[in-house]
Amino acid sequence: MQLTDHVTLVASGAAGFDLSDPLDCHVYLVRGSRRSVLVDAGAGQSVHTVLRNADTEPDHLLLTHGHADHAGGAAALAERLPGLRVLAGAEAVRWIAEGDERGLSLDKGKAAGVYPDDYIFRPCPRVEPIADGTEIDLGGGVALTAVATPGHADGHICYHLRTPAYRALFSGDCVFTGGRISLQNLHDCRVPEYADSLTRLAALDVDVLFPGHHEVSLARAGRHLDAARDTVARGLMPRSTT
Repeated sequence: MQLTDHVTLVASGAAGFDLSDPLDCHVYLVRGSRRSVLVDAGAGQSVHTVLRNADTEPDHLLLTHGHADHAGGAAALAERLPGLRVLAGAEAVRWIAEGDERGLSLDKGKAAGVYPDDYIFRPCPRVEPIADGTEIDLGGGVALTAVATPGHADGHICYHLRTPAYRALFSGDCVFTGGRISLQNLHDCRVPEYADSLTRLAALDVDVLFPGHHEVSLARAGRHLDAARDTVARGLMPRSTT
């Protein structure tokens, strides 16, 4: 699904557009003039679909966080693409590398019935940490910058996209359209850090919002970030999608 001249949605599950396995988050391909990257990997059952729809070999996989619907496919993609660099927030790297179900809260997801009991998060030893502020230049004036946004999960990273025509945000599970968020009773879901992250994102120049699930916003997307910021400024938390 071509969303803009630089961004294609290559996978999306039941909480999105049903392009791939129901467990998948939105998986985006971002192209510049010299290279391309994937943002998130899905749950791991749709690797063939991701690569077929991408129709190219991206050289980076940028994970927003370690939850299985976003990072479960990292190991399989790394196997299929030997040159792929897999990057994630430092706090989540060990959990992803080892397939740590408790660290990734997959144990809670199984207990809640979100994931089947036989689902396995395959370890991805090639994952590396990406630091806040790291820029990846894709060529032709297209670049992505990592923005540390803890709250939904430790090591959560959003990616701010700059192109010659617009600015966009890949927001993972930090913020969705309407200023909604994703609060869960998990060991690393932290309200004060979440509020700070929402305030930080609202300061960015954003025309387009590409979240990890649900709707995308292709114009005037800053209003969604402003709505979340304004809610936390009143001492409240925005409505949660979970």
